[in-house]
Amino acid sequence: MGRALRKVAFRVTLVSEIDEFRGMPRVTDEQLIPWMGDRNAVWVHADDNAKRKHKKLLLAHTVRTLWVYRRKGRMSSREQLKALSYVLENFLDKLRSQPSKLHYEVRVHGGQYQTRIPLRPLDL
Repeated sequence: MGRALRKVAFRVTLVSEIDEFRGMPRVTDEQLIPWMGDRNAVWVHADDNAKRKHKKLLLAHTVRTLWVYRRKGRMSSREQLKALSYVLENFLDKLRSQPSKLHYEVRVHGGQYQTRIPLRPLDL
């Protein structure tokens, strides 16, 4: 997803490009969250368990998040890209204009021709 967003001019850092994690076979969320907090980065993810599992760590490191909700835990990459493409500019504007709101979610509603993609603040 990150590579696709980069192609349409969003500034994206892929985990594989982070010097501290280079060569590691796997980078855990617990390692990544403090890194993001130190750099004021935004975590765009579709991990359904991350909200509950990492709530304390996200809040402790003041990491801003955009959670892509996947109905029944499934959503194609194409659908995720569509949703992100639709809300990212608005999301970034909200982060600038409402800095106290740190967490947002995007949900896709409707069918192929009547899609609604709202962006809402999210309480962890």
